[in-house]
Amino acid sequence: MLPVYPEAKHNPLGDANICSRLLFWWLTPLFRVGYKRRLEEDDMYSVLPEDRSAHLGEELRGYWHREVSRAEKDAREPSLTKAIIKCYWKPYLVWGIFTFLEVKLLHTVPSYSVYVAQS
Repeated sequence: MLPVYPEAKHNPLGDANICSRLLFWWLTPLFRVGYKRRLEEDDMYSVLPEDRSAHLGEELRGYWHREVSRAEKDAREPSLTKAIIKCYWKPYLVWGIFTFLEVKLLHTVPSYSVYVAQS
């Protein structure tokens, strides 16, 4: 299948190191363009191969087939929810942990700063 926007720019996330990924440095060129003018569709990066719908759909299809075979073995209805959770739980768990830590730190750091200032 041909890409919708064949002239899409190379996505720098594919080549980014761990520091660049954690600190979103790979987005700096896009931020610069957005600072100078309104972003347009031509400014956007291409989608990474692992984020394309064909790849994600095939991955989910594999989990769905496993869920269907387990459901037949257990004489129950297959659950799409279970297949989705089994397919995508790892990335959501990681982001959930980071989000939890962010919320706790946003609450703890100011409270600790007030405590230190009062001491």
